[in-house]
Amino acid sequence: MSKRHVIGLGEVLWDIYPDGRTIGGAVTNVAVHASHLGAEGIVVSAVGRDESGDQLIQGLNELDLRTDFIQIRKAHSTGTVRVELDERGNPDFSCSKNVAFDHIHWNDDLEKLAGQADAVVVGTLAQRRHRSRHTIHQFLEAASNAVRVFDVNFRGWNNVMHLMIQETLMFSDILKMNDTEMKQMWQAFRQDDKSVDAFFDWLIDKYDLKLLAMSLGCKGCFLTDGVNHVVAPAVTVDVVDTVGSGDAFLAGLIMGYLEGDDLQTIAEKSNYMGAFISTKKGAAPAYTIDEFKTFCDTHADKNPETWKM
Repeated sequence: MSKRHVIGLGEVLWDIYPDGRTIGGAVTNVAVHASHLGAEGIVVSAVGRDESGDQLIQGLNELDLRTDFIQIRKAHSTGTVRVELDERGNPDFSCSKNVAFDHIHWNDDLEKLAGQADAVVVGTLAQRRHRSRHTIHQFLEAASNAVRVFDVNFRGWNNVMHLMIQETLMFSDILKMNDTEMKQMWQAFRQDDKSVDAFFDWLIDKYDLKLLAMSLGCKGCFLTDGVNHVVAPAVTVDVVDTVGSGDAFLAGLIMGYLEGDDLQTIAEKSNYMGAFISTKKGAAPAYTIDEFKTFCDTHADKNPETWKM
């Protein structure tokens, strides 16, 4: 059986820590983790014609990611994000502006790829400029047979953000957010007179969503398809770095959804992925599926009622 094609469409960049750098970009991280879980991960983005871009592509190839849809932009540099961690491993980000991934161009190759996709995940960062935002929406429209996943992952709110989120939701099947993003959207969509459950029902109905997921960090997650509602507790671990945990969570959710798992299993699988990555440095570290299975089995023994790999 051929592998599922899971596409990360948007930003690819270097996460710069005080003591080094790691591959990053939310949608890229999701593709990396989906690849570890058995999919064919494909990154659609752009890097600069510079040494940093060459090394980024080489690093992704070493992680067995397809990079043939990463465009080279000679007029713009490869993106970076400076990451500062607090004593609990929680990050603060500072992202470079007007870089290569802001200028992803639509072409015939992307249109063909969209028709082959099983799942496509997009975010908000790469939609901050018109060129990439237009390409992302064209790709989502062309990928109508795929599961289209929108991870809102924004850091602030303004009128442009509001419009962009509305437009992207029109092409989305699954919406993923954290509790902070949920509260900002709840107020921005002027639905704060409703209960949270009523707001979720409103989103699902208005945008014809198949699934809505809210990650809650150390409190676990909440999933709903508008009929069924699932809450799954977090997996307790010694946290090293939470950067990329939400992206790993989303990769687990996408793979569970594609495999036809029930909501409870999807929620627990997603929590295990997020917890596992938080025990490692960097958003997209190298690991094997056997290493993840061992982690799952070890922690499932401590929580026998939860999903087991």
